[in-house]
Amino acid sequence: MARPQRSEEITKRIIDLIIDRDLPPGAPMPTELSLMEDIGVSRNSIREAIKALQALGIVEIRHGYGTFVGSAGSEALQTWLLFRTRTRGARHAGRLRDLLEVREMIETELTRRVASEHRPELIAELEVCVARMRRKGPDAAVADREFHDLICAEAGFDLARELTGLFWDVYRAAEGELGGPVSSAASTAKRHQVIVDALVSRDGDAAAEAVHRHFDEVRKRAKAGRYGGFGEARPVEADSAATTS
Repeated sequence: MARPQRSEEITKRIIDLIIDRDLPPGAPMPTELSLMEDIGVSRNSIREAIKALQALGIVEIRHGYGTFVGSAGSEALQTWLLFRTRTRGARHAGRLRDLLEVREMIETELTRRVASEHRPELIAELEVCVARMRRKGPDAAVADREFHDLICAEAGFDLARELTGLFWDVYRAAEGELGGPVSSAASTAKRHQVIVDALVSRDGDAAAEAVHRHFDEVRKRAKAGRYGGFGEARPVEADSAATTS
C-alpha cells in the first residue's frame, strides 16, 4: 500500500494529467497501464489513487465500461461538510454557526446584486414559491430551497449557487440539532415576501437587509437551543415597522 503522502502525490498528478490533457467530464480516463507509465508507479498505487478520486467525484468507474472523468459534483463535499458539522467535539457548536454565517454572507451579496438587475419573470417565479411556503407540508421546504436557488441562479455565479445549495441541504440535515422553536409557515412566507418586495423596488440595501432579517429566525433558534446563537439578531418587527413608516 502506498504511503499517505505518496498516495496524495499520485492523486494530485492524476488530477494534473486530466487538466493538462483538457479531458472534459465523461471523457474516458487513460488506462491503468498508461497512467503507470506516465507517473512511474505501480498498478496498485494507481488503483488506490483512482479509488480516492472516485470518492471525490473526480473520476467515475462504470463497471463493464471503464473509468471516466467525473463531474466533480458537490456530493462528496456535502458528505464531508455534514459530518464535520454534526460531529461532536470541542468546537462542534461553532461549526453549524460558521456554515450559517457563510451562507448568509453569500446570499446577502447575491441578493443585493440581483436587486439592481433581474428578469421581470423572476418576481413571478419567487411569488409562486412564497405562495407554496404558506401551505404546511413537505412542499413548503422544497419551495424555500427553490426560492433561494432562483435568486442565486439569477446572480449568474455558478459556484456561489452550488455552494448555497450545498449549505442549504447540510443545514436542513443538521437543523434538528439547533433546538428552539420552529417558525410557522406564515412567518417563513412573510420573511421571503419582504425579500421579493425589495427586489421589486430594485433596492439593493433593502434586499440585503431583508436577507439578514430572514436569518434572524435561525439565530433565535440557535440562541434558544444549545448553540448559543450566532451573528447579530435583529428585532424583525421593529425593522419592519421602520421600513413601512
